[in-house]
Amino acid sequence: MINIDCNEDCRYLEGVAYQKGREEEKEFSKLMESVPHGQYDDIFHDMEVAMMAGEIETYIRDIYIKGDIQITDKLVYESYKKVYRKHFKNELIEGDKLDKLTKRLLQLFDSNIEMWEFNMERSKIGQVFLRLMITIKNMSGGRLGEFGYLNHLKNNLFDTDLEDQFIVEDKFGNKTIHSIEKD
Repeated sequence: MINIDCNEDCRYLEGVAYQKGREEEKEFSKLMESVPHGQYDDIFHDMEVAMMAGEIETYIRDIYIKGDIQITDKLVYESYKKVYRKHFKNELIEGDKLDKLTKRLLQLFDSNIEMWEFNMERSKIGQVFLRLMITIKNMSGGRLGEFGYLNHLKNNLFDTDLEDQFIVEDKFGNKTIHSIEKD
């Protein structure tokens, strides 16, 4: 029988888990750096890529607006990462460890993969998920907190009656309507 001193052993295990998370994030950062996302070489210039990304982002936007799953930019980022790990790194992810958003994204992936593969190479499909993760990293934080990306989806992919106006939701869930000033 092993005697575990939780004050010492648990701290060690927490440190190991933290280090593993950092290494994984570094690995994904390198993968994201390899995806063309500059002004002139962005993969979103490719129509098939843009359509696939738009389909995924519209799906996320609909979930966010419905509110049946409480999501943040970070949760969406982690879900994109899990989809990438499962389908492009062939990692086994146990179903009971998946959140509702990731399960729904995996269902979307499974139902659309044949069409996406018809339009582009499988490696490019993986790059779309990495590129979407780059978008979240660039849009999340600041005054809008963890809803910057989701607010972007809500305001730019949603048919509203808000002519020359847009909705902003801050990190506390407060929604305000702002007008677009024209010169």
